[in-house]
Amino acid sequence: FFLKTPHCTPPNPTISLLSLLPAAALSAPASFLAAGEPPVVVDLRPREAFEQCHLSGSSSLPLTSLRVRLFELPPPGEWPLTLVGSAAELETARALLLPKGWKFEERHADDSAFWEGAASESGPDSAPLLRPNAFLASALRQVDLPEAGAAIDVGCGSGRDAVFLAQTLGDTWETIGVDNHKGALERAQRLADGCGVSAAFALANVRKQSLSDLTERPISIVHGCRFLDRPLLRALPEVVAPGGLVVWSTFLDGDGPPQAPPFRPSRRLQRGEMEHLFGESRGFEVLRAEEGTLLTRGVWESAQFLLARRTR
Repeated sequence: FFLKTPHCTPPNPTISLLSLLPAAALSAPASFLAAGEPPVVVDLRPREAFEQCHLSGSSSLPLTSLRVRLFELPPPGEWPLTLVGSAAELETARALLLPKGWKFEERHADDSAFWEGAASESGPDSAPLLRPNAFLASALRQVDLPEAGAAIDVGCGSGRDAVFLAQTLGDTWETIGVDNHKGALERAQRLADGCGVSAAFALANVRKQSLSDLTERPISIVHGCRFLDRPLLRALPEVVAPGGLVVWSTFLDGDGPPQAPPFRPSRRLQRGEMEHLFGESRGFEVLRAEEGTLLTRGVWESAQFLLARRTR
C-alpha cells in the first residue's frame, strides 16, 4: 500500500501525536471544548495497513466503511479532526465529509517524510472514536453528577450522545436513548454494542408519551440536542428527580432569517425561554445558559445551550 513502507517505532514520549499536527488542528471549533483538546485522528487506510503501522492514539476507520459508519465520527465541526490516508483516500473522504459539515486536517500516509520521527506503533488496537456533542461533554465535566438513576437522551438519533452517557455514567445508571426513527435506533444499538456499553433504545414518540413511562428508576439526567417540544420541556420539572440535571441545546430564533431548517419560529426557542422554563420558580437552578451555533444541513445556525439542576 505504501510507496515506501514506514518504519514503525515505539511511542516516544518526547514526540507526541499532537506535535505532528499544526496549531490550527489543535483549536477546537466549538467554544465548549477546552483549549488544546486532543484531535481525533482517523486512519482511512485498509485494516491490514493500520495493523502494520499507525500513529499512536489513532482510530481505524477504513474508507470502504466510511459512508455507512459516518454516525461513529464525532459530530461535524465540533471536535478537532485529522484524517490519515493516501491521496486518493483523502480525496474520496473530502468529497463525502465536507458537504456534511466536517472540517479536518489531512495527513498523507504515502509520504514517507510524514512517518519520520512520528510516535507510531503496530498491532490491532484502535483508539476509541466516539465523541458526543461538545456541549454535553463540557457540561458533564463541569458538574457533580447526581445520584445514580436513569439518564434519558431525547431524540437520540444514531446514539452518539446516549452511548457517551452510558460510558461516562457506568453500570450503576440506566441509560436510555429514545427516538421515533427505527433505523436510527438500530444504528445506535450497533454503536453501543461496538463500544461495549449497556444502553437501552426505545422506539417512542415523546410528544405523546411521558418520559416516566420509559423507566421505573428516578430520572436523574435528561438530555436533548436539536430537539424542541415545549410541552415536554414544561413537564420536566415533574419528571426530573431532585438534584437531577437537564442538559439541552437546540435552535434559537436569532437576529436574522434562518438559512437552514428549522425555518418556522415555532420550531426555535425564543431568547430567555429556557431560563424561564428552568428558573427558580420552576424548582431549578440554571448553571449555564449560553448562545452559540449548531450545524443543520451544512449551515451553522443560532442555538441556545442550557444546563440546569433541579433543586426541589
